[in-house]
Amino acid sequence: MPTELTVRDHASLFALMVVARPVTNRELRELAGLEITAAVRRRVNQDAERIVTRKAGAVNTHQLTSAGRTWCESALVAGRPDGAKFPAGVLYAVLDNVGQYLARSGTKFGEFFQPDVEGWIRAVYTELTVRRKPGSWVRLSALRPWLGDLPRGAVDAELDRMIAQNDVQLMGELNRRTLSDEDRRAAVDIGGEPRHLLRIGPA
Repeated sequence: MPTELTVRDHASLFALMVVARPVTNRELRELAGLEITAAVRRRVNQDAERIVTRKAGAVNTHQLTSAGRTWCESALVAGRPDGAKFPAGVLYAVLDNVGQYLARSGTKFGEFFQPDVEGWIRAVYTELTVRRKPGSWVRLSALRPWLGDLPRGAVDAELDRMIAQNDVQLMGELNRRTLSDEDRRAAVDIGGEPRHLLRIGPA
């Protein structure tokens, strides 16, 4: 574990490890009480690119690279760094137990740390509506590009499951003439009907 990295740097890498997908600073603050700053990126990427930052709409998203995942995997079993005190010491103790479990069970790192698809969809919806009225409709054609390499079938199945929840609605565009080819490709078929629009929040 590089000694030049701070506890904050470690925590930033571990937060991205747990989320296991591209994430904005807004969501990181809500999930983990931290954000990926330019200083953090500079330190953790000084000898290998461990965090990649990309533009998504008007905001940046952060994600672990393969080197970042390798660092985290090693750090899980590296033990508590010298000088790490409470409360950071508790974090390292918990992570060490997770690492030991993965090693004993033969569970692969990528199998254990996987993105929560519903959480990802909800987070993207929040980003797309942050400057709009709560409960606004969002086109699936705007949502899908934010979901990275998730298989389309996994996204469609999750959307189909989510509409059973009281705060989630999927609707077909009533004025089909306004649909672009991208809108039609992005639609999810539910009950034989294409749905192009998503709303999350009170009806």
